[in-house]
Amino acid sequence: MKVVLLADVPKLGRKSEVKNVSPGYAKNFLFPRGLAMVLTSTAVLELEQQDVAKKKQAEKDLIETETLAQKLDGLEIEIAMKVSKDGVGYAGVSIQRIADVLVGLGFKISKSQVKINSPIKKLGEYAVVISLPHNLEAEVKITVVAEPEG
Repeated sequence: MKVVLLADVPKLGRKSEVKNVSPGYAKNFLFPRGLAMVLTSTAVLELEQQDVAKKKQAEKDLIETETLAQKLDGLEIEIAMKVSKDGVGYAGVSIQRIADVLVGLGFKISKSQVKINSPIKKLGEYAVVISLPHNLEAEVKITVVAEPEG
């Protein structure tokens, strides 16, 4: 009996694959759990429509990510930090703080996407890489300045 898998089934196949299984396995295991349906022309059309919708969504996501990368690339941000008289920061600038500043500017960035080469504990300029989906990256310039006292 030919069936279309509606979900990943261990030791059988992945979602949307067409498999030939015994009628008992299909009726007693796959169908009651909603893991498969009988292969019909309607099922094939549904699968094709789902594939087209997934491809359109993937293209849309790629375009959005490329736009985000273009906006982020070369962006300059100034972050204030409490420093000692030597110009060394007390706590440094964390990845979370950089992500929070970017979120505050309207970018959808999480701290796991922010990559720094070394801890930021001194005043100056630093290059920070933002890892984005689809293997895209953007480089943001961070300028760390002394926080005004008072």
